[in-house]
Formats: sequence, structure tokens, C-alpha cells
Amino acid sequence: MNRIIAIYTMVLCCMSARAQKMPVVADMDTRVPIAGAVVSTNNGQRVVSDYTGRFHTQLPFCSATVSKKHYMQRRVNATDLQQDTIFLIPQEVVLNDVVVTAPGMSFDVNKAMQKEIDAARLPKPSEGFNLLGLFQLLVPSAKAKAQSRAEKIKKILDKY
Repeated sequence: MNRIIAIYTMVLCCMSARAQKMPVVADMDTRVPIAGAVVSTNNGQRVVSDYTGRFHTQLPFCSATVSKKHYMQRRVNATDLQQDTIFLIPQEVVLNDVVVTAPGMSFDVNKAMQKEIDAARLPKPSEGFNLLGLFQLLVPSAKAKAQSRAEKIKKILDKY
């Protein structure tokens, strides 16, 4: 009975010593495993991480480079791979201002912005107090409504 327990213990020890840890490649911000990360070792071996972010190398190596599109490339030593997780830092993609124009049409963004700012300004107050003008602002006449609407439609059609 003691022999069986000793053999069983020895087999378990050998299996645990033979087992290798598979490192995981993960995102630094979200801690989510990254699938498809390329690990290139210094001895020329290239492996790709699976959907769980894990990869396995066959040959021993001293250093490796881990890279993935939209992430900063990272160089790790063999001792760093014993940590179980390699975190990659996402690259920030920043675009400059983009101005889209159609050919044959002239459009100035600054001019358009100035026009909108001018339209948003309050009118200058007239001298003295005009009670009738205040009443006309609150209840515009039907003729003024139709005229202002026609002017707005004309402006829209001219710009179109």
C-alpha cells in the first residue's frame, strides 16, 4: 500500500513539474485577453495567441516581442513570461480637424461659423422704450409671418 502511495505521489510530482504555464496577452486598460497577438522570439519562432489570449512556444528563448495592431509593441524577457500575463498598451488614434468639401462648391467653415454667431446675437436695443414694439414681438402679424417665412425659404433655396 505504501508503494502505491509513493508511486502515485511521484507521478503527480513529475506531471506538475512537466506542466508548463501558458502566458496570456491582455489589454492594459480593460484586462481583456487579446486574440491574434503575434509573439516573435529571438530564435526566430513566431506564434499567435488564441481566442483566450494564450500562446505556447516550443523552443527555449531569451526574449520575445509581442505585437498587435492598434497596440504598442512590447519586448519581454523569458523571466517576464513566467508572470503569466503580458499587458499591451492600446495606441491612441487622434485625428486632426477634417474639412470635407464638394468639388465646385466653395464653402468656408470660418465664414459659416461667423454667420451663425451673428445670427445668434441679440439685436441692439433701440433708444427709449417701445411698448408697441414689444407687443409686436409677442404677437407678430400674419403678414409679417408670411413675409419672414418666404424670406427664409428663399434663403434656403439660394443656398441649396
